[in-house]
Parts: sequence; C-alpha cells; structure tokens
Amino acid sequence: MSLVAEPEMEDQVPAEPRRGRRRALPDKVKNIVWGRAAGRCQYAGCNALLIGDEVSGAADANAAYIGHIIADTEAGPRGDPVLSPKLAQDPDNLMLVCDRHHRVFDREMVAEHPADVLLAMKRRHEVRIRTVTAIDEDLSSHVIRYAARIGTNESPVAKGDLKWSMIPDRYPLDDGWIDLDLATLDLQDHEPDFWRIQVRNLRTGFAEKVRGRMERQEIRRLSVFGLAPIPLLFELGRLISDIATADVRQLLRSPKGWKWDPKAPPLRFNVLQPSSQAGQVALKLEISAPVVDERVHAVLGDDATIWSIAADGAHNDIMRSQADLAEFARFFRTTLDAIKVAHGENTIVHVFPAVPVSAAIEAGRSWQPKAHPTLNIYDQNKKLGGFIFAHELEHAS
Repeated sequence: MSLVAEPEMEDQVPAEPRRGRRRALPDKVKNIVWGRAAGRCQYAGCNALLIGDEVSGAADANAAYIGHIIADTEAGPRGDPVLSPKLAQDPDNLMLVCDRHHRVFDREMVAEHPADVLLAMKRRHEVRIRTVTAIDEDLSSHVIRYAARIGTNESPVAKGDLKWSMIPDRYPLDDGWIDLDLATLDLQDHEPDFWRIQVRNLRTGFAEKVRGRMERQEIRRLSVFGLAPIPLLFELGRLISDIATADVRQLLRSPKGWKWDPKAPPLRFNVLQPSSQAGQVALKLEISAPVVDERVHAVLGDDATIWSIAADGAHNDIMRSQADLAEFARFFRTTLDAIKVAHGENTIVHVFPAVPVSAAIEAGRSWQPKAHPTLNIYDQNKKLGGFIFAHELEHAS
C-alpha cells in the first residue's frame, strides 16, 4: 500500500484553467501530510478513512487527495502572487481530503472556503490526532454509565461525549463500557415502592456487571458518569466505595459537557454546627442551592438538630473541577466524624441534599459503614411539595 497521495488522482477531475502543470509534491512532503492527518479527511465533520474501500474489498485503495489551502499558482483557488510559489510544497499549506470535499472547497464552493477557514479545519484535526495518539495504555479505564433511558432511545449519557471528555487524561477500553440503566417504571418517584425497586435494580446490575470483575481485578480503574435521582447516586457511590480507583465526572451546564473546567476558581466550603443537640440529627448539603431550615423541620420536627455543609455562592453549575469534588468529599467525611463524636455512633443522620450528581456519588463513596453513622437520604419531590425519605444508606452484602 502506498502511503502517499497520488497527484494523478487530482488530474482526473476537470480543473480550473491554470498556468502550466503543477509540480509534483515530494514524497517527504506527502508523508508529512498523511502522518499529521492519520490517513483521514481533514475537512471539518468528515474524518473519513482514506485507505481502503469496503465496497470493492480493496484494502489498499488510496482515496485521498492532497489539496492546497493557498493554491500553488496565482490563478488557482485562493491563489496569491507572493504566497502561492512560497507555500506550494509547504505541509502547513496542504490538507488531506476525500474526493467530495476536495471538489467542494477547490471547485464548487471556493468563495465559502477562504484560507483561514481551511487552516482552522486542518489545525483542529491535527490537534485531535496528536491528542489521541499520545494516549498511554496505562490510562485505560472502564466506564460506568448510570442514567435513565427514554423509551427505546439511547442513554442520555452518550458514549461519544464521554469518550472525548476523558481524553487525554483517560481513555475508555473498547470492551469497557458498563451500562447500569435506570429502568423505566410505571411507578412515580412519590410512590412507596419506587425507591425500593430502583435500589434493588441498581444493586443487581452492579453485582452482575461490576463487583465480580473488580474482585478479580479485571477492572482496575473506573470512570463514572451518572444522571439519576440523587438518592440512587448515593447508593451507586456506596457500591463503588473508595476502595476502587474511580474518576467521578460532572455534567457541566456551561459550556455543556463532561470535561472538567481547568480554569474554574476553587470552591470554598463551610461547616455549620448546631448550637443544641436535641431532636433528630439532620445534615443539609447546600452545594447546588441553599436548603432553608423550615424544610427540614417540616420533616423531622421543630426540635431537629441541623448540621450543614455549604458552598459559597451555591448554584446549579458550581462543581467544575476534580479538586473541588475531592474537597467536598473531605468535608463530608470529617463532618460525619464530628457528628458521630457529638451524637454517638448509633445516631441516624437524615441527609437533605441539594448537590450536583458527582457530589452525590462521591458522598456515597466517602461514607464508611463501619466508621460512620447510618444515613437516611431524602429527595425533594415536587408533587408532594417537599422532602420525602427515599433510601437508607446501609452496609449491604
């Protein structure tokens, strides 16, 4: 198989009139263009593999064209009297493209494809290729997706979005996708059996697809993506636990995506301790939004003892970095330790969460069944107009 584009292929397509015959590109230049493009069309959104033909079965077929961004002659598309001869054999001025897109930008829609547009396509493609090919095998990861299916549609946690959010720090193994779908039920979340059935389904799916493989060390690292009710994400975190190496992700709203924001300022968390120790113990998690005490009293009574972990400036897109998530987990663990000291190891802590999905999973991972109090997790229910008990976090075999 030849790894260079054949200049004769371009001559098979009627060209615009030009002065003289184009000089053939040296093999060294062609190889650079092919290598940077990884044998794929660099036109934005195409990415077609230009080696081989599935229809004919010709594995070595070369379907590539090397096109000039600034034409090699002044009379050609985007030609320039000074730059054309100067850049005629410069790899930075050459794009590897398929036949269709070569025709588009060189013949059919030249005006819509100025040089800066083509250069941007080329650069974006080559940056992506460098990123992907720089991946180390030790960065491989199994991926857990836990989300609700909508009818027969694909999980809203789309594989493509997850994959590109992981690279270059991690990459998903080809056979490493683990789906723990939140089953669609006729039951609504305000009905008594909803939480019991969903927790049972989650535990069954985890036992079948994850736990045994972790124990056999077939799974060494997990990347975890969840879009599900908060109490279920607490349970998912408990099942994973902090024993497993896990990278828990958050769906950011702006810009939308699963990749952490490296420019996000660090969060500040505050722990508020109660002045009295009467009544049942509550822990408010005020990360995405404040939780007023009246909402807790409506469930536990006016004498409830209320603790709080709050983020400064709480809002629904606040968890934006892995460091912030780790810091939240630290505060959660130390607060449970403090509650145990203040109220005794047999106390039950009623958790009222207003947290991002990643924080719910990480809280479940941070909870230690032998060291921390039992947690009763509540869920805000719009239909019932307040918090309702959803799930008890307990040690389950």
